[in-house]
Amino acid sequence: MIRLSIKRPVATTMTYAVVAVLGVTAWQNVPIELLPDTQLPQLTVTSQWRGASPEVTEAFLTSPLEATIQQIRGVEKIRSRSDSRDGFGTAEITVEFERDADMDFVRLELSERLIALDDELPEEATTPRVQPYIPAEFRDQAQEFLSYTVTGPYTLEALRTHVDDVIAAELLQVDGVAEVVARGGRRRVLEVELNQDRLRSLGLSINRIRTQISELEYVTEAGAVDDGSQRRVLAVRQRIGSAQDVRDMVVSSEGGRLVRLSDIAIIRDTFEEARGYYRIDGLPAVSFEVVRELGTNVVEVADHVKARLAEIESIHPSGTRLIVDRDESEEVKKQLTNLRSRAIMAALVIFVVLLLFLRSFRSAAIIFTTIAFSVLIALNVIYFAGFTLNLLTLMGLAMGFGLIVDNAIVVLENVYRRRNRGEAAEIAAEKGAREVLLPILASTLTTLIVFIPFVYMQGELRIYYIPLAIVVGISLLASLAVAFSFI
Repeated sequence: MIRLSIKRPVATTMTYAVVAVLGVTAWQNVPIELLPDTQLPQLTVTSQWRGASPEVTEAFLTSPLEATIQQIRGVEKIRSRSDSRDGFGTAEITVEFERDADMDFVRLELSERLIALDDELPEEATTPRVQPYIPAEFRDQAQEFLSYTVTGPYTLEALRTHVDDVIAAELLQVDGVAEVVARGGRRRVLEVELNQDRLRSLGLSINRIRTQISELEYVTEAGAVDDGSQRRVLAVRQRIGSAQDVRDMVVSSEGGRLVRLSDIAIIRDTFEEARGYYRIDGLPAVSFEVVRELGTNVVEVADHVKARLAEIESIHPSGTRLIVDRDESEEVKKQLTNLRSRAIMAALVIFVVLLLFLRSFRSAAIIFTTIAFSVLIALNVIYFAGFTLNLLTLMGLAMGFGLIVDNAIVVLENVYRRRNRGEAAEIAAEKGAREVLLPILASTLTTLIVFIPFVYMQGELRIYYIPLAIVVGISLLASLAVAFSFI
């Protein structure tokens, strides 16, 4: 009979080989961003009304919006503010939802109700915009990760149409792109001028016609698809194909006679009144912003967007230019490069200090390796827990460097002390580690206690700093495992 067995050193080596492979894989696949995305169960609804005072904005814009928002499932609290800024009456409503609310469906339902409310709001008011709530402390940094300006010898309307129909359509096919928001130019509108005499003769009311027109375009919830890594909300949307579709709309069929909208109204295909002009070098310009999906790698998505824009460069109208206004991925690369350089410098300093004090290259290398394995274990946790690599989590990894080294030095020094007495290697390793187990455990736990208050932080910043505390805690716990196994 042949009996196979694996000695503990071999098993430990295999374990750490697996940890290394998984850690490197996690480093390559974990999402990277400048700041962590918030998943607070809150939304902000904003709208503006040119020339309106705070009192008028409150009565005719904010109040109707609040009444509609209150009908959404899961609403816990609504805060609103109506004021006047730069000649515009501004309504800003913050909506807090229950903790377990599905924010994808909540946002979709809210958007549907606001679309239905559009006819009841003042004509000069802008379409209500629904945005994820962002704490004030991070509001300046939270912007779309890519923004461009398109300029050329064309009208604003032509440039805006090119952005909406060509650029946006292409970029929405890129993995990780959630939305392309165009700004500038005048929106296309259909003006419907009803003939009052014909309405009366047919017994039709203005409200009935308005309702029928509004039903030509709608959005309704259709479910969601969850592929394990991402959840995509599905919606059924009916859109008006052309102005002729509106003209041919049947408004009445009583008595077997079809009455179309063109029989009782004049429909004009035109553009809204201009509210501002944006020019570069004397040429009209519009802009667009790219919004990425949550949990995606900002650098990767930005590179794919740039590659797609380079591919479609030949189909842009002659003479147009694309100007990059903001590229968050470059800032992320810069920050990561700086952090990487500082981490390398810190690691070199730690290694030199270890070499000077331990006076053994082998000892310094062993202890230095514990930093690498502890970081790799922490990276695995970051990846599988769904966190991202950002300034705060990277800061947590860097903070753990010095703390990780302490545990390794104490264990290694005690093992060497017993080894120098003449004890066998395995006995020295086992007894040397066991002697310092309680002191190291107590020391590490007292350090971890410092980060426990992060869990009980109140307010909005809690969601940002809990990942930092978790990363530091995992790094310290990983250093314990590495010190009492690898060392």
